[in-house]
Amino acid sequence: MEAQERLAEAQKLSGRVFGTIHGALVPEVICDHGDGIYLFDHTGRRYIDFSGGPHVVSIGHGNKQVRDAMMRQMEKVSFFYRGFWLNEPLLKLADRIVKVAPSNIGLVQFCNSGSEANETAIKIACQYHVERGHPQKHMIISRWQGYHGMTVGALSASGHVVRRTKFGLLLHNWPKIPAPLCYRCAFDMEYPSCGIKCARVLEETINQVGPQFVAAFMAEPIGGAGTACMVPVKEYYPMIRDICDRHDILFIDDEIICGLGRTGQWFGIDHWGVQPDIITVAKSMTGGYTPMAAVLIAKKIGQVFDETGAPFVHGFTMEGNPVSAAGVLAVLDIIESQKLVERSARIGEYFFQVGRERLAHHSTVGDIRGKGLLMGIELVKNRQTKEPFDPQLKAANHFQRLAMARGCMVYPTTGVDNGVRGDHYLVSPPYNVTEAEIDEAFGLLDAAQTDFENEFLQ
Repeated sequence: MEAQERLAEAQKLSGRVFGTIHGALVPEVICDHGDGIYLFDHTGRRYIDFSGGPHVVSIGHGNKQVRDAMMRQMEKVSFFYRGFWLNEPLLKLADRIVKVAPSNIGLVQFCNSGSEANETAIKIACQYHVERGHPQKHMIISRWQGYHGMTVGALSASGHVVRRTKFGLLLHNWPKIPAPLCYRCAFDMEYPSCGIKCARVLEETINQVGPQFVAAFMAEPIGGAGTACMVPVKEYYPMIRDICDRHDILFIDDEIICGLGRTGQWFGIDHWGVQPDIITVAKSMTGGYTPMAAVLIAKKIGQVFDETGAPFVHGFTMEGNPVSAAGVLAVLDIIESQKLVERSARIGEYFFQVGRERLAHHSTVGDIRGKGLLMGIELVKNRQTKEPFDPQLKAANHFQRLAMARGCMVYPTTGVDNGVRGDHYLVSPPYNVTEAEIDEAFGLLDAAQTDFENEFLQ
């Protein structure tokens, strides 16, 4: 079938697929195949996958080692119910993950997506307190502009307003605190004279609602969709850990984006030397080859379940699929054997150097932030006042379209200004991206930023 015929057929069938994601513009091309850092459309045109999926493609597209590992498992057996059989690939995977996790982690619960992982983490935290005789501890405190997933519990903990709006009556009315985003400080204060108010407000909120009702505090170590890769100051997470400990509250660390090497450490929280009680991981550990996620659980939580003999009342039919487990094991083999976590830290310095050289001079770029191979670029109408674009313009989505026209993929999102307006885009290439590919990609984004300004500043 010719390229145009394929496109026409795909466009006709697209009406069978329900919904679009938070107002995104409708796709105009077919993704035909991928190879390394590149994706190719139905005409053979090449694009740099600089968003990684978003944040999923850790080892590049088309890796034969992962494909072969999954095929070998499929030739043996593709599915069996984990409740009836020992699952060798899954057991090996759990052991591998625990070995690179913070030393207090001892157990792993598997599921199929980041949303499921965060939903699972919330339920683990609540049942942990139930088994200890504190069933009233049920609230999850989180942050405005945080994003933890689309299931009801995960969305209740999310503070990304655009994703919550249509479902308000379904969601739990859990408390939230402002994001630790210095560029748009919710308290209009300056670091370090602020005394890290963004962390201290957690304790104020706990005291206001009553610590006897709070099960956990949930946060992304480095911000994602709602804060354009916000990196809290060095004092923030040690203060958060101390507050949680003093009030018998668990700390849930959402590493769906950061986990397994994206930021130059195995886990984003490792940059602060803090040990969470529960960690959720997904995207990068799969490399995009299979749906899978995991919840990493502290030994102290497992001990409570062991002592009471209580089962965790939760699960998914497809969790821990052996084919997915084999694929993720192969992804981790590549990350470890090629030292890609260390490489993310090392080439991440070049990534940010080039990104700032090529983009920071643009009048519509307000801030560039992040760590390792995770970067957020905030778009502003006025750099001096930090005034965002009118949300009706869908500026970030239009920038994504302009960047794609230039041959570079980015991830657009909104809500960086108090969750209700403000545009930004994220870039997070595979860990094995080269310096030459970084140069090429930022050259394309530099040109796309000029295209954007020509269109939006007229």
